[in-house]
Amino acid sequence: MFEVTHVCFLQALLSAGAVNVSAYVTHAVFPQDSWKKFTNCDVKFDKFYITNSLPWAKEIANNPPFILLSLCDVLSKTLLGFDLLQS
Repeated sequence: MFEVTHVCFLQALLSAGAVNVSAYVTHAVFPQDSWKKFTNCDVKFDKFYITNSLPWAKEIANNPPFILLSLCDVLSKTLLGFDLLQS
């Protein structure tokens, strides 16, 4: 259902005149390798951003249109911003 919804959404935007469309998901949870449906369909996202929050995200990002975004800098800056010695 997720893939069908996104492809329909993509088709609607392109039909309305969008030049290209990109997508983003925080966690690349694609059951039963369903991410492959985004690489093999007629209508494709320009870019599909995923984070490295799950171990298999790196493998998925080896396939266009997927692009891997690292959470390391965001997490380390957030954690370093806390005053751990607060009383």
